[in-house]
Amino acid sequence: MNKRHYFVFFRNNLIGLSIILFLCAFIFLVKSINTSKNNNLEPQAPVEVRHRVLFLSSYNPFYFTNGAQIRGLEKSLYPKGIEYDVVYMDRDSFLSINDVYAFHDYLKNKLQNHSKYEALLVGDDAALKFVLDYQDELFPKMPVVFFSINSMELVEQALQSPYMIGFYENGYLNETMKLAVKLFPNRKKLVALHDQSDVGKNDFETFKELCKEYKDYALIDVDTSVLTQGNLIFLLESLPNDSMLFYMTCYTDKSGKVYSMLSRTNTIVQHTDVPIFRNYIGGEGKGILGGIYMDFEEQCFMAGNVLYKILNGAEITKLPFIEQTPSRCDFDYSLMKKYNLDFSLLPSDTIFYNQPDTFLHYYGKILPSAVLIVLALVFLVLSSHLGSRSSKLMLRDLQLSHDNLEKYQEQLLYQAEYDEFLDILNRRTITDTLRNTLTEKDSYSVLIIDIDGFKSLNENYGHSMADSILQYLTALLKGISEENGWKIARFGGDEYLIFIPNEVLTAECESVKKILDGIRSPIPLGDESLGITASIGASCSDGVTLPEQHIINAESAMYEAKERGKNGIVIYDEQMKKKVREEAVIKEKLQHAFDNDGFFMLYQPQIDTKTKKVSGYEALVRMKEPGIYPGQFIPVAERSGWIWRIGRITTELVIKQLALWRDEGKELHPVSVNYSSNQLNDYGYVDFLEELLKKYDVPAHYLEIEITEGVFLEKSTLADEIFKRFKVLGIRLLMDDFGTGYSSLGYLTYIPVDVIKLDKSLVDTYLVDGKDSFIKNIIHLMHDLDKDMIIEGVEEEWQYNRLLEFGADKIQGYYFSKPIPANEAIVFEVK
Repeated sequence: MNKRHYFVFFRNNLIGLSIILFLCAFIFLVKSINTSKNNNLEPQAPVEVRHRVLFLSSYNPFYFTNGAQIRGLEKSLYPKGIEYDVVYMDRDSFLSINDVYAFHDYLKNKLQNHSKYEALLVGDDAALKFVLDYQDELFPKMPVVFFSINSMELVEQALQSPYMIGFYENGYLNETMKLAVKLFPNRKKLVALHDQSDVGKNDFETFKELCKEYKDYALIDVDTSVLTQGNLIFLLESLPNDSMLFYMTCYTDKSGKVYSMLSRTNTIVQHTDVPIFRNYIGGEGKGILGGIYMDFEEQCFMAGNVLYKILNGAEITKLPFIEQTPSRCDFDYSLMKKYNLDFSLLPSDTIFYNQPDTFLHYYGKILPSAVLIVLALVFLVLSSHLGSRSSKLMLRDLQLSHDNLEKYQEQLLYQAEYDEFLDILNRRTITDTLRNTLTEKDSYSVLIIDIDGFKSLNENYGHSMADSILQYLTALLKGISEENGWKIARFGGDEYLIFIPNEVLTAECESVKKILDGIRSPIPLGDESLGITASIGASCSDGVTLPEQHIINAESAMYEAKERGKNGIVIYDEQMKKKVREEAVIKEKLQHAFDNDGFFMLYQPQIDTKTKKVSGYEALVRMKEPGIYPGQFIPVAERSGWIWRIGRITTELVIKQLALWRDEGKELHPVSVNYSSNQLNDYGYVDFLEELLKKYDVPAHYLEIEITEGVFLEKSTLADEIFKRFKVLGIRLLMDDFGTGYSSLGYLTYIPVDVIKLDKSLVDTYLVDGKDSFIKNIIHLMHDLDKDMIIEGVEEEWQYNRLLEFGADKIQGYYFSKPIPANEAIVFEVK
């Protein structure tokens, strides 16, 4: 394997890797999109309501813990079919015992006249104290689950009741202080900000007790209950620079006014520069440095689950009281940076606020896909690079220099516009150029050139030599084009497009003569020379047709030139337009036939040469539409990519007919159906065929597949696999049209074919005096290779007699019978 072949090998592998990477990137991207969609889904609607409970909250709906509590309850209760109402005491607004009595009367009226509840949820100390005071009157024998309780005394009192269970609110003040001291080892003054509410006093007592562990630290007590708002601001602004502020429960002032958490937080943050720590939820991201506090949402979620167990029969006395519930650690990223703090000192699960969005935050979800796509693009670029080197390696090695990037960009642009192998414009570029630069008023001609028999050149001389021939022709046509100011592009594998400006061609004009003479001139191949021809289609401007259509017309004219015998030029004209319209009509009829059972089968008997008895049939498809024949609709179906549909229809019609003959008690013979090379892309055909055989209970050996000689010779992996599957099913393979284009007989020793069908053209040419030994030798050769031989196109008695003498196995032709309907074919006998 030479260096160039190594390049090709590695390029193909890189392309394969690129495809795999693109697929992986697509999978990652789809998963990322689905994950985002799932995260954005609206909450599920509650299931059927089976229980109703009451949530009694100590505060009002705007209290800083209320949102988290509600989220936790909804998350646990709604999916379980538990509906709850909320009653807010708004305890901070009670000014006297009369307010307690008024709330009592309101709740009593609600419970007696409006609502019936199966259980009670109690949030925070005031609500629990109220329930304890009025349990026998308002909530007799009602299950109670409490949470967010700061007072252990209230908890102990509640647990004495057989109807109460719940959760303690751990203040996490100790954990917050330890973390603060670790972050600021040089700040030796600890400021306790609190009030004289029950929770505030409890906070301060705990704080004082904890301060005993910090003997080198000074305690500064700031009690907002004895301060006016102005006094508080003055004290905050006067705090020492080496202090740390612990923001606890401190929402009342000297006048008894109660401040909201947000209002108090704004006051504190605006009037001090010392780091502020907090052991309660609220104030995150608004100037509080951070702290550790109980996760109210999680505790309420757990409380909801306990309530569900109780409503489903669990005994309250056997349920545990929960003192420790999950906490969370929140810190302000920007303040951590401001104080130049060590992030590694924080717990690993810390939640940061005011953190700048990073690259990963924006693009983290699509980053795996992006990396894979970049790698795939890199591999594709590398494969293009290797392809370029392989095509130009004979002339020069690529020069490496400091401006590789610029050259690489130029190379990419080149590859986008040019065919890298032939070094001429590619199909997309020439098409875009003509579409964007020409108008209907311009005068020009478009030529499509296709090398005749190029596939045979590949097979006879090898791909490398065929590529060299293609390069030679490209250089020749490129030289003619440049000399005359034309544009040339590669239009397909062995097809060229030439644009001739300012000239409307005729079949005999000088421009056409130059091109044909150039192509027909012998090509030197060492000591030999090779003559080739081309089929040319041309379309000329007419002041009406758009450039894109002229390209299409020229291609149609080129195919017409091939049909007329090749080695010439056809200029698109009105007659061809008519042919295109006729083809459109056939397409329409085909589509109608597909949708409306528009096909039927004829069967041409195959006669045993010695016994003159029917030994099989070839099934031939016809359209029910009058006046449309196989020679018309089969080529259209091939060009339109519909031949696979016809292949499936004919297969099913034949198998159904075999089943019908069997059910009628007829003697069955093998029936062969034609299989086009374009059906190789119908990957499910073999499975389809196998299912039909099982459905109609037809043995596989009654069905044979006729495949043209060219399909066997292509030796593609896909074709080999399909042939193997046919053989596994027990289906015999017939080679159709043997001898119509290939001269080597050596391949017959290895192709998986059982029967050879000699084409009518060979019979007409060689079954004559002086030449018929050729036919005889082929028949004997096939027998030596253990293959049966069917001779097609036998129309005369003397032909039959001669073939009988030569030992031919079977005869198919009009001498015995034309293709006939199924009911005639099954009873056909030679007279």
